[in-house]
Amino acid sequence: MERFTVHPSMRGIFMVLKIARRRRRMAAAAVLGASLVTAAGLPDTAAASSDVTEYVALGDSVAAGIGAGSPTADSDNCWVDETETVRVPNSTLAYPKRVSRALGARLNDQAFCGANVRATRAHQTRALTRTTDLVTVQVGANDFGFSNVLVDCYLWNPPFTSRCNNNVNRIARKYTNTLPGRLDALYRTIKRKAPNAEVLVVGYPHLVQPRGTTFCLGDGDWVTSTHRAIVNAGNKLNETLAARAMVHGFKFVEARTAFRGREVCGDPEWINGVSSPRVHSFHPNSTGQEALGWLVWKVLRP
Repeated sequence: MERFTVHPSMRGIFMVLKIARRRRRMAAAAVLGASLVTAAGLPDTAAASSDVTEYVALGDSVAAGIGAGSPTADSDNCWVDETETVRVPNSTLAYPKRVSRALGARLNDQAFCGANVRATRAHQTRALTRTTDLVTVQVGANDFGFSNVLVDCYLWNPPFTSRCNNNVNRIARKYTNTLPGRLDALYRTIKRKAPNAEVLVVGYPHLVQPRGTTFCLGDGDWVTSTHRAIVNAGNKLNETLAARAMVHGFKFVEARTAFRGREVCGDPEWINGVSSPRVHSFHPNSTGQEALGWLVWKVLRP
């Protein structure tokens, strides 16, 4: 089985996440001091079982690894060309691929750039069956045009800061008031089609820091009020995801804490700032995907 490798820059995750379970995790991983989780450090059931875990990954561009490279999504949007018939390819560095390698699982990667909750329910859940053992689902951020609002904010803020902030706040309210019903329909579909699966709802890291940054244009040179609006929208999104996951008996993977200080313009930076190609902007980079993989792994193998 291949290694699930943790980049040295991920040591910050351990400082935040490992305190309560440090001894148990060190014993289970056996190689934490080397910043590496290998097949030898996994529980015996994962390494020795003759049954292959059937893993289906559902979600949007974050779950697809857009922004992590390998390959580079050479486009300003989710489409390869103007015909909008072929989507940009998923990254080989996306966290579902990392998790599947660590588990020795058979991955059916259904995530795609631009997916919203309804598209995930209508198209991606077709891959689910009664034999599915594991599902990760990360979707919801795209449902109300958040990416378009970020583009508008980048182009026109300043001077039109109030317009940008109002649009972000409008989406935050929809994350609270409208998104729950859509998620309920999706989560019911997942439970019906894959009744025997363990389901993990993966949350989103914050994109920007709580305050405006100095001498860094990667975050659009936005003022603090815009940063706070975007952070608030991220909180509303994650709060809704976590609440609906609990109602349906699914586990929630919290990403905000681990990424704190590593948003756009952080040190180190796990979220891409304004990038070329543009579709990479405000998505986890390869290290960010590595971090998401570890966070999912931590919930699967606490």
